[in-house]
Amino acid sequence: MQKQEFLELFDAALRAAKSVKGVKNSPEVSRFVDAMNRLKEAPESLACDVVCTTSMGKGLRFFKDHKNPQIRSEGRLLWDLWTKIIHASGRKKSRDRETPVKIPTDSTMKKTGDSKRDKVREILQTSLAKVANEVVDTEMKTRLTACDPLVVAVSVESAMFERLGCFMGPQKAKYRSILFNMGDSNNPDLRRKVLIGEIDGERLVTMERQEMGSEKIQKEVQRIKENARFKEESRMKMLQSADMIMT
Repeated sequence: MQKQEFLELFDAALRAAKSVKGVKNSPEVSRFVDAMNRLKEAPESLACDVVCTTSMGKGLRFFKDHKNPQIRSEGRLLWDLWTKIIHASGRKKSRDRETPVKIPTDSTMKKTGDSKRDKVREILQTSLAKVANEVVDTEMKTRLTACDPLVVAVSVESAMFERLGCFMGPQKAKYRSILFNMGDSNNPDLRRKVLIGEIDGERLVTMERQEMGSEKIQKEVQRIKENARFKEESRMKMLQSADMIMT
């Protein structure tokens, strides 16, 4: 299978999935399943290269969240398969031992051709790479071995670019907010959740500044909201009491 055929199959699956509006099966569901089955048979090296250098993650998330259960199931299966392939590609078996292989890296990953986009990816990768040294829980450390900061950085930046446009555009402030919160030394929870997939690029782009803030900041915001609500309820009770007295 060649790269062009791979891309055409994914595009066919995406078109079929978008045409299915409900949970009932239809000819489009069958076409979707056929395309997905062929994608699963693609060479691992091809799948790894294309997934790491394009914004296919958006389409995969669409499949995983689809209302049709068969499309949703197939989407999750392909997501899991490609995730394993990408993370397994970091190591290559030799005749007598396993040798670490640095793929992809800053020098080997496909560049966007835009220095600003590549810089955003670099900043995100640097922030995500901090997580390994911040986590102390053994189970979480084991889970992180399957997470590649570079792959995630590429996926997140692609989602940012698709949703916000270029860095120097009107959404520059949003870019700065995301990059700041991702790298904030007081906000390890955000980058950990992004790295392990609890928060994907699509979700990160839509989060408000307060949502991206550290747990401490979020608790403080919640406290302020609760105090404001309490004051408003007290004020309404006083007005009601005054009305009763006047009547």
